[in-house]
Amino acid sequence: MRATAALVVALMASNTALAGPQSTIGGKPLKTEMAHSAGVGWPSLFYEWWNKGQGNLDWALGAELVYGDWSAAYSDITVGFAFNVPLRWHIHHRRHARSTTDVGLRFTPGALIGDTEGRQRRPPSGVQPARGITGGLRAEIAIPVSIDVHNRVSVVTGAAIPLTLVLARETNPWGIIPLLVRIGVEINAAPKVAPFFLFELGPGIGVGGGGADVDFAFRIWVGTAFWSVLGR
Repeated sequence: MRATAALVVALMASNTALAGPQSTIGGKPLKTEMAHSAGVGWPSLFYEWWNKGQGNLDWALGAELVYGDWSAAYSDITVGFAFNVPLRWHIHHRRHARSTTDVGLRFTPGALIGDTEGRQRRPPSGVQPARGITGGLRAEIAIPVSIDVHNRVSVVTGAAIPLTLVLARETNPWGIIPLLVRIGVEINAAPKVAPFFLFELGPGIGVGGGGADVDFAFRIWVGTAFWSVLGR
């Protein structure tokens, strides 16, 4: 962590206002008509097909192979599949003396179906007593922020709230309200490839069964974005 911080500081000190790599996890709009993003970590392996929309809107179709807490807390899935439709609006751009900042608004509706093997925690506290099929509906709201500190490096921050309703067999539905802070980095490693790292953490509030509980919530992914795979 110290080495990474030192690298970022050095890059900021040595560059004027910059435009870093193309972004799929941050707040910058797409530079190309189409891009792909894939990553692996906790709680899932995912793929997103991004497209440049009208005006300030970019949109994507995404899929996840889920094997953990789908919404960062109280949603532990043994194995499941989720479908998402990320929508991202670019809402702010500002050039500074040694960096450039872009802010977006991201809304991601999604749905999940999976198996829990009876290990899933639910609020206020406890374990789902029987193995069964579990479903979920998620409406994630995020403010992604990209800070370009070098022509090849962009720091990603912001916040995310993956609001979720979980439906399980033989139990009442419960809601999940994680309040996550984001930190990550995107690197322009090649003309059409930008690897990334993204870590989100914060409190996860679970509501159900007439009570509520709070637990530590987190998600982490390592992956890459790539574009113009057909040479366009």
